[in-house]
Amino acid sequence: LPVSHYTCSLNVQFCICLIMFKFSFQVEAEEQPSQEKDTKSNKQNSSENEKRTETDEVYPCEELSVETVLAEARAVNPEVISNFSPSPECSIEYLNHLALLEETFTDDIVTAEQDHSDLVPNRYEGGLKVWECTFDLGKFFFESEDPKTLFCGKKVLDLGCGAGILGIEALLLGASSVHFQDYNKDVLTKTTMVNYDLNCRSEDNASVSTVKFFSGDWGSFTDNFDEKYDLILTSETIYSTGNYGKLLELFDRKLETDGITYPFHKLTT
Repeated sequence: LPVSHYTCSLNVQFCICLIMFKFSFQVEAEEQPSQEKDTKSNKQNSSENEKRTETDEVYPCEELSVETVLAEARAVNPEVISNFSPSPECSIEYLNHLALLEETFTDDIVTAEQDHSDLVPNRYEGGLKVWECTFDLGKFFFESEDPKTLFCGKKVLDLGCGAGILGIEALLLGASSVHFQDYNKDVLTKTTMVNYDLNCRSEDNASVSTVKFFSGDWGSFTDNFDEKYDLILTSETIYSTGNYGKLLELFDRKLETDGITYPFHKLTT
């Protein structure tokens, strides 16, 4: 595969479909998953909604307390739990769409649901679905790397985390720190944190890693939190060209000098 070189200290492995392109700045170059984010289709299906709701204003970044949220959470019905196994030795439980039927959401997500839209720019960014490439990237680590060597002792950011499957996988494989970031608070409090609790806080599988949760805009996250990461995992987050600048700025400022980011996206033909 081709390797391209640029003048910047950022190591990015771009994964398009199931093909990986490695760049370096110095850059070296349900139960089936939901369909990939098709921006063109979404715009056609909900163009009037987007005209009505799109705004330049974004939600600022905010750190959320997992202990506070889980202390108030109710028990999870086993019938609304699905399972993802990236390998025979790794199994991750997560809430499926049935778990959300009785939840109460903010107006942004209610509007998206009423208009049958997976995306409302700057309001709801699709985090309640588990997108196809999340599973692809989760499997990719077991197919092409020694995953425990890759993650053990590393600081990891699950960017645009949604259900948090990739960050949970990193925790199960020995990451020392995982931060989960998603645009919407509801996504983090009603799915990500619950999934983290299901997989990483039991007596048999208690995690001693440092875990944090952040909601809000990428630019605000980059500007307001100083943490740097060894690995940044992000799946199906490059569907909007308007956010490319924020994404690249985040990679540049949030990666350790020898860090790697894995942006995984599926091409639409």
